[in-house]
Amino acid sequence: MRVIKSLMLAASMTLVACGGGDDTTSSKQTTSATPATKRDCVLKYGWEPRQPYQFQLNGQMQGIDISVFKQAADKAGCDIQYIQKSWSELLTGVEKGEIDVLGGATATDERKVYADFSESYRSESFSLFISADDTYNGDSLSGFLSRANKVGVTSDYFYGKEVYDLMNHPQYGQLFVDEKSGEQSFFNILYGRIDGVLSDPVEGRYIIKRKDLGNKIRESKVNIPSESVSFMFSKKSVTGERLNTLKANIKEMADSGKVAEIINSF
Repeated sequence: MRVIKSLMLAASMTLVACGGGDDTTSSKQTTSATPATKRDCVLKYGWEPRQPYQFQLNGQMQGIDISVFKQAADKAGCDIQYIQKSWSELLTGVEKGEIDVLGGATATDERKVYADFSESYRSESFSLFISADDTYNGDSLSGFLSRANKVGVTSDYFYGKEVYDLMNHPQYGQLFVDEKSGEQSFFNILYGRIDGVLSDPVEGRYIIKRKDLGNKIRESKVNIPSESVSFMFSKKSVTGERLNTLKANIKEMADSGKVAEIINSF
């Protein structure tokens, strides 16, 4: 994995972290240094640990999604308050208007009922990671499931039509095991609770390297085609000119190649 480099801006950011790990949502909070000047606009950005897309290092929020939105928000004159929860809790927060924005979200019909979406700013695919000792050499998820193998998925993630159909298949549906975080599913392979996990390939490789799992877990040939992801805004809390400005800033960054520069820097 390439070395993570931080893109820091002059914008002041307030940090609130609810929970200390991937699958905890306690009320513990951590606040960064108090900014010299606070702006009237403060956006509540919901996040869960997903390196290299969004993570905390030395008390600072970093990652591809974080860096893109920091720049878009700063140009709109907004500060950011970070709130850490599980993905399913974050979606509920957006629906209620308690969370203003999420990164790396797929625009589905169900979500469009309560959220607006920016134009897509990057694509995201999924690979199947399995035990290093597993002999499966096929390239289809259905083939892996046909062996009665259990597959870990993250609650309320959208994996695309292929996976959705398998989740609703009478034979294979029961083989999918929900977890609050993708990282926990990697350890569930080691614990023998599941046989594989669907993960963004970049994120999965990063977890393997960071947790020193290279001799225990490997990436299989199974790859689920890419989906475009966007920033997701609560219809209850981000509206009008502010919403339009943020969406325009994100589009400009994507069209100009700035987003690609940020991705390549990680």
